[in-house]
Amino acid sequence: MDNFKVRIAIDDDSIRVLKIRNHPEIRKVSNNTEEIPFNKHNHWFESKYLNNAENYCYVLENENEKIIGYCRFDYDFDNDNYIISIAIDFDMQGQGLGEYFLKESLDLIDIKKDIIAQILKKNIMSYKIFKKNGFKEDKEDKDNFYLKYNKYEK
Repeated sequence: MDNFKVRIAIDDDSIRVLKIRNHPEIRKVSNNTEEIPFNKHNHWFESKYLNNAENYCYVLENENEKIIGYCRFDYDFDNDNYIISIAIDFDMQGQGLGEYFLKESLDLIDIKKDIIAQILKKNIMSYKIFKKNGFKEDKEDKDNFYLKYNKYEK
């Protein structure tokens, strides 16, 4: 994975993150399956990740500095934890990049709170990636698994 780089997202990354997120196959396994318009996304991205110290967004770049994935950590004030969301460009899936990117993102982030992954039960690959990276089953409902991770908890 030497040809890939993980870094914190910047303003210029907004459109590429949206393109990955809006791909029809990515939307099928997302909690929100609707296509998001750029103007709505761009304002949200800026206020959520660029102007908010509580939330984090990392991107995965290939050797040509093209963003091929994103990993978001959104602070949930109500539950005092973080909700994680990760996506890899649909055309780049199946190469182990999701597992690599999740590991690198977890290594970079320094939060001492639980990180929760809400995964649709039909998204088996995502479930396996989170389990391989130390997430533990917390609960489930009709449609989702909820996995929990805290790198500071023994």
